Amino acid sequence: MPADDAPAAKPIPVGSDSYWYPDAHRPAGTGATAVDVLRAVRRFRAADVAMRVRARLDMDMNESDLVALRLLIAAEERSESIGPKDLSVFLGITSAATAKLLTRLESAGRLRREPHPSDRRAQVLHATRRAHDEIRRVMGDAHRRMLAAAEKLSSAEQVAVVRFLDELSGAMDAPAPSASDSGATQPPASAGPAGE
Repeated sequence: MPADDAPAAKPIPVGSDSYWYPDAHRPAGTGATAVDVLRAVRRFRAADVAMRVRARLDMDMNESDLVALRLLIAAEERSESIGPKDLSVFLGITSAATAKLLTRLESAGRLRREPHPSDRRAQVLHATRRAHDEIRRVMGDAHRRMLAAAEKLSSAEQVAVVRFLDELSGAMDAPAPSASDSGATQPPASAGPAGE
């Protein structure tokens, strides 16, 4: 039969694991599989996004502003200095967009700018006490529950989870092979379920 007359492939429901993992089926009662682990990661990612959306809404902030504050607070915890250029690079936004973001945060009382100690032309950015208090108020309970869940794991389980998540992060950071590398035609980005 010519290729044009071939029967159409049976459509796979959106969100189906078999889109990404063709061998995802297993008999009932056989325990967790690698696909079950990836489903759990997906559920965690969705819960994390939902938590951050609630925090943004509660604090009346947009995504970039919240990410910027979290970066500043984390840098302060490590005794690192962050300037506007660092923020631009981290957020992947222009210097003009960064200037607007800094003005919004400063106007809201969430950001303080200081001259750099060794380069007076540069600035060092700091989250204010108000910003720290808001972040703790809005996200503190969730972070305590997350820590409690992690503390339920044995030491060996904690090591395994850290190793797995680090490896998963590396797999997600790796560039996708180009069509010329594999000899196969890549489907368009919109061909599958979004966010996978």
